[in-house]
Amino acid sequence: MTSKELDDWRKLLLRIAGEAAGLLRDNACRAEYVAKVGGEAIRADVESEAYIIDALKAEGFRGVVVSEEAGKIVLGDEEYVVLVDPLDGSSNYSTCISWASVSLALVRRGATLRNGLLAGVVQPVFYGSPISYARGFGCFLGGTHIGRPENPSRIMYVYMESRDALEAVAKAFQELGRPKVRSLGSAALEMAYAAIGRGLVFIDIRSRLRNVDIAAAYGITLECGGEVLKPGGSILDVDVDKVEPVGSVISSGNREIALKVAQLLRGVKAP
Repeated sequence: MTSKELDDWRKLLLRIAGEAAGLLRDNACRAEYVAKVGGEAIRADVESEAYIIDALKAEGFRGVVVSEEAGKIVLGDEEYVVLVDPLDGSSNYSTCISWASVSLALVRRGATLRNGLLAGVVQPVFYGSPISYARGFGCFLGGTHIGRPENPSRIMYVYMESRDALEAVAKAFQELGRPKVRSLGSAALEMAYAAIGRGLVFIDIRSRLRNVDIAAAYGITLECGGEVLKPGGSILDVDVDKVEPVGSVISSGNREIALKVAQLLRGVKAP
């Protein structure tokens, strides 16, 4: 696929994600949209997912859709997969907190996540511009092409649930010069923000995230010149042909910062 074709895909995913976010925004705080439908899912997750899948079908997509609620859906035999997170920040959404996102990522079928990433978007539901990329074509904030972050905001986005993790993150906090710490409730959006310099680093050491949660933000991070790692500093990678856990994640738009923090978190295990 050429760079132009990948950018066309970026624009398509951008449009579909924007429409799904509009659906969620229009129905925010409605009782029927925040009602539980099984596990941690709420009706909004299901409705957004259905909209995205129908939109891909309408565009003639003939590959595989891998999504948070529906799992794996085969729409044809093309060599591509679209990884879908229809609503990242369900807890915020269900309590009328205006911080959530929709993520879509195009990957190559049969590849691993890192090697297969082609294009993607993280779309805020309530406010702010979408962040998107196409491999080899660059990163975009809204419709504006952006380069590598030069002066990132001094914010750490952190998710953790154990004392060991707290102590390790405290070391990273000191090593990075005591930046501000935030945990806002939409991992994909915060990971994408760290990629474009609206933060120093994203840390999630709960081992809860899956490929659908981070695929678009992973691609944005790499295309913006950053890195995504496991605690200890090894490369984070996983299959894409079905929903798969990815474990703990450290990412930054600055590769040196990502590696430094990952090494400081070596040996930290989720509770």
